[in-house]
Amino acid sequence: MSKIAVVFHSVCGNTYLMAKAYADYLKEKGEEVSLFRVKDEAFEETSLKFDSSRVYREEILKLPVISCGKDLTGYDALFLGSPTYYGCVSAQMKAFMDSFCDIWVEALMSGKYFGCFATSGDLYGGSELCMQGMNTFAQHMGMILLSVPCNIGGAPQPAYGITHATGPMSDQRMQDDTVKAIHGYLDYVLPAIHQK
Repeated sequence: MSKIAVVFHSVCGNTYLMAKAYADYLKEKGEEVSLFRVKDEAFEETSLKFDSSRVYREEILKLPVISCGKDLTGYDALFLGSPTYYGCVSAQMKAFMDSFCDIWVEALMSGKYFGCFATSGDLYGGSELCMQGMNTFAQHMGMILLSVPCNIGGAPQPAYGITHATGPMSDQRMQDDTVKAIHGYLDYVLPAIHQK
């Protein structure tokens, strides 16, 4: 059994649903999993502005907030999830990633496993760039990247992580093919994580 953290930022609920799919399946596989949201001081207000964000607002608010990278040094693997804002991670996720500066010099995340996921309005909305940014962050931390193989099944996915297109109103929730891709990906990477 491995100790795994799934950390996400979500406003409209789609990235949260992906994070939950990761955490639920990892628990089903017998892993020790913690599901965290990053700090978002505007969430209580912004989540009321969109119909799609109101649906999962209370569930998200009940989850623990992780304050900094130092809190993850005891984990074997980290999966980060972010909405895509203009081809990048959200400001809240970037602030969380920047919080690792305290442990970067000591390389406290070196050798730990890393995977990521992202949502965007459509498949051309920059989610690959967003995930490349998260992968670059992990490389700077010395983490081992868990790329997505081309044969996992479900919705076609880029090598950088699992992505989901939410539609222009962010109301297109994950379908079974994306859930199948998440499960296939996790089945593929868990043996590597267990070697730790």
